[in-house]
Amino acid sequence: MNTAQRRIGYWPQQGRSPQRTKRLIVAAAISAVIAGLVSGGHHWYGAVAYDTPWRLQVSYWIAIAPLLVVGLLYVYWRFMDNLAGRVALWLVFFSAVVFQAGFTLFECVYSHVLKNILYFGGAPQSLLEWLYPAPTYHLPDNWLFEVLGVLQLVGLVAAWFALQVFRDRPWAQHDDSSNLSTS
Repeated sequence: MNTAQRRIGYWPQQGRSPQRTKRLIVAAAISAVIAGLVSGGHHWYGAVAYDTPWRLQVSYWIAIAPLLVVGLLYVYWRFMDNLAGRVALWLVFFSAVVFQAGFTLFECVYSHVLKNILYFGGAPQSLLEWLYPAPTYHLPDNWLFEVLGVLQLVGLVAAWFALQVFRDRPWAQHDDSSNLSTS
Protein backbone atom coordinates (compact mmCIF):
# COMPACT_ATOMS: atom_id res chain seq x y z
CA MET A 1 0.00 0.00 0.00
CA ASN A 2 1.47 3.35 -0.99
CA THR A 3 1.35 6.56 1.04
CA ALA A 4 -1.54 8.08 -0.92
CA GLN A 5 -3.66 4.97 -0.44
CA ARG A 6 -2.88 4.90 3.28
CA ARG A 7 -3.74 8.61 3.60
CA ILE A 8 -7.24 8.15 2.18
CA GLY A 9 -7.86 4.80 3.89
CA TYR A 10 -7.89 2.65 0.74
CA TRP A 11 -7.68 -1.08 1.36
CA PRO A 12 -7.43 -3.06 -1.88
CA GLN A 13 -8.25 -6.35 -0.19
CA GLN A 14 -11.80 -5.14 0.50
CA GLY A 15 -12.79 -5.93 -3.07
CA ARG A 16 -12.96 -2.35 -4.27
CA SER A 17 -11.63 -1.49 -7.68
CA PRO A 18 -11.81 1.56 -9.93
CA GLN A 19 -13.85 -0.47 -12.44
CA ARG A 20 -16.40 -1.46 -9.79
CA THR A 21 -16.65 2.14 -8.57
CA LYS A 22 -17.16 3.42 -12.11
CA ARG A 23 -19.85 0.80 -12.78
CA LEU A 24 -21.66 1.93 -9.63
CA ILE A 25 -21.35 5.57 -10.70
CA VAL A 26 -22.83 4.77 -14.12
CA ALA A 27 -25.69 2.78 -12.55
CA ALA A 28 -26.38 5.65 -10.12
CA ALA A 29 -26.39 8.19 -12.95
CA ILE A 30 -28.69 6.13 -15.19
CA SER A 31 -31.12 5.36 -12.37
CA ALA A 32 -31.18 9.03 -11.32
CA VAL A 33 -32.10 10.07 -14.86
CA ILE A 34 -34.79 7.38 -15.10
CA ALA A 35 -36.23 8.40 -11.73
CA GLY A 36 -36.26 12.04 -12.84
CA LEU A 37 -37.98 11.21 -16.12
CA VAL A 38 -40.67 9.13 -14.40
CA SER A 39 -41.32 11.65 -11.64
CA GLY A 40 -41.13 14.64 -13.97
CA GLY A 41 -43.48 12.94 -16.42
CA HIS A 42 -45.88 12.09 -13.60
CA HIS A 43 -45.99 15.70 -12.39
CA TRP A 44 -46.25 17.10 -15.93
CA TYR A 45 -49.14 14.74 -16.71
CA GLY A 46 -50.81 15.61 -13.38
CA ALA A 47 -50.51 19.33 -14.20
CA VAL A 48 -52.26 18.79 -17.52
CA ALA A 49 -54.86 16.26 -16.33
CA TYR A 50 -55.88 18.19 -13.21
CA ASP A 51 -55.15 21.74 -14.39
CA THR A 52 -52.72 22.33 -11.52
CA PRO A 53 -49.93 24.71 -12.59
CA TRP A 54 -47.92 24.06 -9.43
CA ARG A 55 -47.36 20.48 -10.60
CA LEU A 56 -45.90 21.83 -13.82
CA GLN A 57 -43.45 23.95 -11.82
CA VAL A 58 -42.51 20.89 -9.75
CA SER A 59 -41.87 18.91 -12.93
CA TYR A 60 -39.26 21.49 -14.01
CA TRP A 61 -37.43 21.23 -10.69
CA ILE A 62 -37.55 17.47 -10.90
CA ALA A 63 -35.92 17.64 -14.34
CA ILE A 64 -33.04 19.70 -12.94
CA ALA A 65 -32.28 17.42 -9.96
CA PRO A 66 -30.96 14.41 -11.94
CA LEU A 67 -28.77 16.72 -14.01
CA LEU A 68 -27.24 18.04 -10.80
CA VAL A 69 -26.68 14.49 -9.48
CA VAL A 70 -25.13 13.33 -12.77
CA GLY A 71 -22.85 16.37 -12.76
CA LEU A 72 -21.77 15.66 -9.18
CA LEU A 73 -21.17 11.99 -10.01
CA TYR A 74 -19.00 13.10 -12.93
CA VAL A 75 -16.96 15.39 -10.66
CA TYR A 76 -16.54 12.48 -8.22
CA TRP A 77 -15.51 10.16 -11.09
CA ARG A 78 -12.84 12.61 -12.29
CA PHE A 79 -11.56 13.77 -8.90
CA MET A 80 -12.33 10.99 -6.44
CA ASP A 81 -8.84 11.14 -4.97
CA ASN A 82 -8.97 14.80 -3.90
CA LEU A 83 -11.14 17.31 -2.05
CA ALA A 84 -13.34 18.18 -5.04
CA GLY A 85 -14.29 14.51 -5.39
CA ARG A 86 -15.03 14.19 -1.70
CA VAL A 87 -17.23 17.29 -1.65
CA ALA A 88 -19.05 16.10 -4.79
CA LEU A 89 -19.68 12.70 -3.23
CA TRP A 90 -21.06 14.19 -0.02
CA LEU A 91 -23.37 16.36 -2.13
CA VAL A 92 -24.44 13.21 -4.00
CA PHE A 93 -25.15 11.58 -0.64
CA PHE A 94 -27.39 14.42 0.54
CA SER A 95 -29.14 15.02 -2.79
CA ALA A 96 -29.37 11.52 -4.30
CA VAL A 97 -29.66 9.44 -1.14
CA VAL A 98 -31.22 11.50 1.65
CA PHE A 99 -33.40 13.85 -0.42
CA GLN A 100 -34.29 11.27 -3.09
CA ALA A 101 -35.26 8.63 -0.52
CA GLY A 102 -37.35 11.13 1.44
CA PHE A 103 -39.00 12.50 -1.69
CA THR A 104 -39.83 9.00 -2.95
CA LEU A 105 -41.17 7.84 0.41
CA PHE A 106 -43.50 10.84 0.61
CA GLU A 107 -44.37 11.48 -3.03
CA CYS A 108 -44.63 7.86 -4.11
CA VAL A 109 -45.20 5.61 -1.11
CA TYR A 110 -47.52 7.91 0.85
CA SER A 111 -49.11 9.87 -2.00
CA HIS A 112 -49.72 6.95 -4.34
CA VAL A 113 -48.96 3.47 -3.01
CA LEU A 114 -50.70 3.90 0.36
CA LYS A 115 -53.51 5.98 -1.17
CA ASN A 116 -54.28 3.27 -3.74
CA ILE A 117 -54.08 0.48 -1.16
CA LEU A 118 -56.49 2.32 1.12
CA TYR A 119 -58.83 3.40 -1.69
CA PHE A 120 -59.08 0.03 -3.42
CA GLY A 121 -59.01 -1.76 -0.06
CA GLY A 122 -62.25 -0.05 0.92
CA ALA A 123 -61.06 2.46 3.53
CA PRO A 124 -63.75 4.88 4.75
CA GLN A 125 -64.18 8.00 2.62
CA SER A 126 -63.68 10.21 5.71
CA LEU A 127 -60.24 8.67 6.34
CA LEU A 128 -59.21 9.15 2.71
CA GLU A 129 -60.36 12.78 2.75
CA TRP A 130 -58.47 13.39 5.99
CA LEU A 131 -55.22 11.79 4.73
CA TYR A 132 -55.50 13.17 1.20
CA PRO A 133 -57.29 16.55 1.30
CA ALA A 134 -58.38 18.22 -1.92
CA PRO A 135 -57.24 20.11 -3.93
CA THR A 136 -53.65 18.95 -3.34
CA TYR A 137 -54.59 15.30 -3.68
CA HIS A 138 -56.99 13.49 -5.94
CA LEU A 139 -58.49 10.15 -5.04
CA PRO A 140 -57.79 7.61 -7.77
CA ASP A 141 -59.77 8.64 -10.83
CA ASN A 142 -57.05 8.59 -13.49
CA TRP A 143 -55.24 5.28 -13.97
CA LEU A 144 -52.26 6.77 -15.88
CA PHE A 145 -51.61 9.36 -13.16
CA GLU A 146 -51.73 6.68 -10.47
CA VAL A 147 -49.54 4.22 -12.41
CA LEU A 148 -46.93 6.92 -13.02
CA GLY A 149 -47.16 7.86 -9.34
CA VAL A 150 -46.45 4.29 -8.25
CA LEU A 151 -43.65 3.94 -10.82
CA GLN A 152 -41.83 6.69 -8.94
CA LEU A 153 -40.62 3.81 -6.75
CA VAL A 154 -37.67 3.78 -9.16
CA GLY A 155 -36.48 6.72 -7.05
CA LEU A 156 -35.62 4.25 -4.29
CA VAL A 157 -33.51 2.29 -6.79
CA ALA A 158 -31.70 5.51 -7.68
CA ALA A 159 -31.14 6.28 -3.99
CA TRP A 160 -29.85 2.73 -3.41
CA PHE A 161 -27.30 3.00 -6.24
CA ALA A 162 -26.17 6.42 -5.01
CA LEU A 163 -25.76 4.93 -1.53
CA GLN A 164 -23.64 2.13 -2.98
CA VAL A 165 -21.38 4.72 -4.63
CA PHE A 166 -21.09 6.52 -1.30
CA ARG A 167 -20.35 3.32 0.61
CA ASP A 168 -17.71 2.37 -1.97
CA ARG A 169 -15.70 5.55 -1.42
CA PRO A 170 -12.02 4.70 -0.99
CA TRP A 171 -11.47 6.77 2.14
CA ALA A 172 -14.30 5.19 4.15
CA GLN A 173 -13.51 3.56 7.45
CA HIS A 174 -14.84 0.02 7.34
CA ASP A 175 -15.14 -2.40 10.20
CA ASP A 176 -12.96 -5.19 8.87
CA SER A 177 -10.93 -6.81 11.62
CA SER A 178 -8.60 -8.47 9.09
CA ASN A 179 -7.34 -5.01 8.10
CA LEU A 180 -6.75 -3.60 11.57
CA SER A 181 -3.16 -3.10 12.46
CA THR A 182 -1.87 -3.66 15.95
CA SER A 183 0.54 -1.08 17.22
